Amino acid sequence: MADVKDYGELFTADILVVGGSMAGLTTAIRAKEKNPELDILVIDKGVIGWNGQSTKAGNGIRATSKHPDGVMNALGYLVNAHTPFLNDQEFLKRYLEVHRDNIDYMKHCGVQLSCDEQGNATPLPFIPDALDMAGISINVNAQLRSFALKLGIRLMSRVNIFELLTSKTGKVIGAIGFDMDHGECKIFHAKAVAMATQGCHFKKIGLEFMGYGTGVGAMYRVGAVMRNVEFSTQVDVVFKKTNTPIYGGFNMICNKHGENLTQKYIGHIEWEVTPTLVNAMVQEIAAGNGPLWVDLEKPDEVRMMIGGTDMDESTQRMLRDKMAWEHLVFTKTAKNIGDVGTKPEATIKTVIQVEPIKVDTDIKTDVEGLWAPGKVSTQGNAYFGWTRGDGLGNAATTGMMAGDSIAPYAAAADWDELDLAQVAALKEKIYAPLNRPNGRQPKEIYDMIERYIFDVNKCVLKSEAEIHKVYQDIAEMKKLIPQLTADDPHTLSKCLEAADTILCLEMIFRSADMRKESRGIMYPHYRTDYPETDNENWLKWINIRQGKDGEMELFTEDIPMWRYPIRPEGYQIPEGHVEEYYK
Repeated sequence: MADVKDYGELFTADILVVGGSMAGLTTAIRAKEKNPELDILVIDKGVIGWNGQSTKAGNGIRATSKHPDGVMNALGYLVNAHTPFLNDQEFLKRYLEVHRDNIDYMKHCGVQLSCDEQGNATPLPFIPDALDMAGISINVNAQLRSFALKLGIRLMSRVNIFELLTSKTGKVIGAIGFDMDHGECKIFHAKAVAMATQGCHFKKIGLEFMGYGTGVGAMYRVGAVMRNVEFSTQVDVVFKKTNTPIYGGFNMICNKHGENLTQKYIGHIEWEVTPTLVNAMVQEIAAGNGPLWVDLEKPDEVRMMIGGTDMDESTQRMLRDKMAWEHLVFTKTAKNIGDVGTKPEATIKTVIQVEPIKVDTDIKTDVEGLWAPGKVSTQGNAYFGWTRGDGLGNAATTGMMAGDSIAPYAAAADWDELDLAQVAALKEKIYAPLNRPNGRQPKEIYDMIERYIFDVNKCVLKSEAEIHKVYQDIAEMKKLIPQLTADDPHTLSKCLEAADTILCLEMIFRSADMRKESRGIMYPHYRTDYPETDNENWLKWINIRQGKDGEMELFTEDIPMWRYPIRPEGYQIPEGHVEEYYK
């Protein structure tokens, strides 16, 4: 009679956390502190403590102000930021309540933060009476690792997970993958699983954050719902020769005739890069008015605030490293290709990232037994609490929320039996590229996708015609998946990652095709054929799940503004609903 150990090495734990960066470690620590009797195992494809986004995004963390109105003040700000009015405000309120303890909890976990002479964490205002901020060690993960080990949490590095295991009823009860050194199959059996795997950051030149959507794909295939995937593009204006963002300088872009584009197309100073500016830059180049350049000789008030020395210390401290980095890159550029001067050329940089898992106020997905802390669920509630520069605050907050809820769940849960037929089928699927004749390489797919980073008409200024061109590309890439071959754990990972990257790419454009309006600021969904925000028809979430036939299924869900405190001007409660919030 077959046994699960016939398919690979078996590990068990009450709680399995996949992803050992800040969100995963915080989830495990919080759950262990809530119930020390729980057996908790954290696994990661890298080395826990020295990998993940948090190792590269350190220096700043935010927390909701402890002002009596701090939560509601922050709520008001965030509902209007990023993807206006698409937040789940009930979720956001709960998130901000927990977010208030971010800085204190990280200090409790042994993380080094900016402190006063008595050793107390010292947050400073970021948005007065709404959001505070503090400095935080770039070694935050190593410090959390040390604290986790002291609590008795087990850690396992160099194991890559590609599929989740489910019971006969569809409850998530484990995971399967292989170790990255020898390619040996690893099987995990648990009462509850938290997938802290970040999202899909498409391959791009010159940036360090990389993600391939394998966590997103695994959760999608067991029934998790995705939301707001159309808001997956981050856009910035950068110096052409250095590829560094023009911090605060986006109002100083000029064409070859010296015309300022903000004045020409917008008429007022902007405080973020907007699709209007991007569109203006594209139009100017198309009209033959390039190259575009930055007038550093005449900084406006935004640039002066970012780069000046007269700003208050609480803001300057958070930006000093960015300006120092910009100076270093410019210095190196000057040594290699000459001084860029005070009128350097500018261009557009786009980043595609998919972090779409829909979760509730416990960071639990729609699938029984499955949680999704960290940035992997950031879009799932429309960038619910994440502001530029607070990726670490997001990781800590969602980890705290997930840990608080997964601990009592796992303590009360029974062990469900593993389905050996499922284990066998998933193992065969995972290892399939090793058993194919020499064929195509995953690099072919990544090279195709990378072209989108340089195509503004696909990344930012979308239209129905451009979206449908992407559909054709996706169909061609899907044909390559069954032909991808591997001969070691690394290339095997790349083959599997390529498949989930295509899945995430399709999610973006299917949802962008459905949303016939433009909305959003830092992560814009912009349709050139529907350039206006349409609150009358599109106060809706677009959700995605895997249908019963295995195909992608999209459906809309009305945003329950009748339950929310912050509403668009002129909002009318739709027929069939009544006022709930103000009763």
